[in-house]
Amino acid sequence: NEEMAIDHMMITDELFRSKDIATRKKYVALVESVRERGGRVYIFSTLHVSGIQLQQVSGIAAILRYPLPDLAELEDISEQQEYDDDSDDEYQQ
Repeated sequence: NEEMAIDHMMITDELFRSKDIATRKKYVALVESVRERGGRVYIFSTLHVSGIQLQQVSGIAAILRYPLPDLAELEDISEQQEYDDDSDDEYQQ
């Protein structure tokens, strides 16, 4: 959420209150980050059908304020920047 892209975040209570301390800290920090940046967080109980459905698709979801590039696009951009940097180095020599 460093880009402040998350407008609404949905998370299951199972993730938010995980018995694994590292997992719990990770999701608690994420929830706090979203709230600090003006996002809204909804915690769904896994005892309710909506929480069960969310848990089946990873346990966390978000509605973004604006679209973000997918990982393939980011990799393409990174590769292009590396190519451009290499070309600039060859040109300067």
